[in-house]
Amino acid sequence: MADTKKKPGAKSGKAKKQAIKSSRQAKESKKEPTKPEEA
Repeated sequence: MADTKKKPGAKSGKAKKQAIKSSRQAKESKKEPTKPEEA
């Protein structure tokens, strides 16, 4: 998350996608603790 400030142009899209993926995975791991790092 720190390197997002370094190059916002190159990483903004990627960081956003990663954040969405992370939050989605967090929700999923809460629902299904069987596979927390899949999806």
